[in-house]
Amino acid sequence: MNKKNILAIDVGTGMIKVFVGRMLADGSVDILGSGAAPTVGYDRGVITDSNALTHSIRQAVDCVLMAADSQETGCVYLGISGSSLVMQNSIGSIAPITSGTVTREDVERACKAAAFAVADTNYEILHVFSTRESVVKPGAALEVEAHIISAPKVIVQGLTQALAETGLNLNGIVANGIVAAETLRKELPDERNNFIFMDIGAGTADVVIYVGGKLCASASLPLGGDYITNDLMQGLSVNRVHAEEIKRYYSRLSPDLHNQGVVLDCNDYGTTDKHISFDFLYDIIESRVDEIVGLLYDSVKPLLDKHLTVNGQTLECIYLTGGSGTMPSMGACIAKVFQIHTETIKPAQLAGEYAHATNTVCYGIISHGAKIATSEPVAEGYSAWNALIRKAKKLLKI
Repeated sequence: MNKKNILAIDVGTGMIKVFVGRMLADGSVDILGSGAAPTVGYDRGVITDSNALTHSIRQAVDCVLMAADSQETGCVYLGISGSSLVMQNSIGSIAPITSGTVTREDVERACKAAAFAVADTNYEILHVFSTRESVVKPGAALEVEAHIISAPKVIVQGLTQALAETGLNLNGIVANGIVAAETLRKELPDERNNFIFMDIGAGTADVVIYVGGKLCASASLPLGGDYITNDLMQGLSVNRVHAEEIKRYYSRLSPDLHNQGVVLDCNDYGTTDKHISFDFLYDIIESRVDEIVGLLYDSVKPLLDKHLTVNGQTLECIYLTGGSGTMPSMGACIAKVFQIHTETIKPAQLAGEYAHATNTVCYGIISHGAKIATSEPVAEGYSAWNALIRKAKKLLKI
């Protein structure tokens, strides 16, 4: 295996997307190719058909290897999202190694203690972040609040098996929203400390909240553009592919066309009767966007109250990405409902052919893999946390 190559797999509700890249001397990744295939057998974080999912992953991987003209996959990292993920905060307390001095190693030990406190035999810990550090007793105790993301072991094992059946050995599973946010926040143009990162795709909306520049809360919600697509399928009597095309067509048009009596030619191959008024599309799409954003707000507001308002901080910006996040009406509605400046972002460091908001998660996964491959210190972990917990439980016979 060529360890300089990294394969990133984003298992989404609508599509499985794959990047293959090569590690460069400076630690960055040169993207060699991308591939995609429709997702079958996996829905919003739940495996519904293991064999179908295996076939979908194999299709996407074969596509990217063909595009990159390579058969070397290297290290393999896979990203997931969905309401099956568990996001929670926990407190760990330890005595610093050196009295009166708090080191990075001390913080990491406290994070491990926090992770151990909420460890569950049915869940695999994917990431651990320090959100708040305080010295309880000068020179005697360090207390750290950590944000911990876990996935059901049944899903982790199912995805690992699906990869193994395609001939790929998995190096790690990550949470899509987390790695995407952590990667893109380094490319943000402004030095903002209190912001929300939202990746809205076909079936899920991943939300990551930063306070004081630190990741303090996250959520993966079953909300996305599929609801709009389904409405169009029913309202216009078209298939899914055609509905997706109409949705993208609508997103490129100005909302000023509303109430102007405009009729759009929405025909596709095999249809001749799809001349649809802009107002009809507007009513279908905007009503569903309003509903999605309302549910987003209801889910995110308690987190903001808990982590932002309590600390006397104010929200500065919302950053949007993902296929559905780039819809102009989605951004406008979020800005109106949340009453905050909203920007749409995409991976700025990628070459033009890959620099699209729909590739944000794949970019985050491959960047995460690159950090691990170069042995850079990272706040989050995959196997390290679980190895520690397994050893401790064996020792304590839990």
